[in-house]
Amino acid sequence: MSKRTRQQAIIEIVSQKRVPSQAALAEELKKLGFDVTQATLSRDIAELELVKSKGGYLRPEDATGTGMHAIPDPMGTLRRLVLKVEEAQNLLVIRTPPGSAQPIAIVLEDGSYQQVVGTLGGDDTCLVVTRSVEDARALKRQLLELIA
Repeated sequence: MSKRTRQQAIIEIVSQKRVPSQAALAEELKKLGFDVTQATLSRDIAELELVKSKGGYLRPEDATGTGMHAIPDPMGTLRRLVLKVEEAQNLLVIRTPPGSAQPIAIVLEDGSYQQVVGTLGGDDTCLVVTRSVEDARALKRQLLELIA
């Protein structure tokens, strides 16, 4: 199926139901016969200018006036704001520019990263708690690949 058809399906899905994460969106697409990678889905979300809110993904026109804290382009947020990632057992310490740790925490807790148990976002440092040492390593690899 074409990119245009897939993106139209994404718009219909987020218009009709709460979609809390990319993983949930991928599952909804799979039910409709679209088997997409995380990278393709991230590009689609960016191209469609969907925003991430506490309630899930929304079209920009649906996000205005909701009072929800929305983060446009979660992958772009990570690419722009993650400066350094350090691993300590099942923890990651992510360094960001001043005032940027909170957006990183919000993106990592959106449900797209199954390894994440929770985060603490300060001013320029975000602490990420993962389920295991292996999960910390895997998430660190993902983040480093994304910002490379």
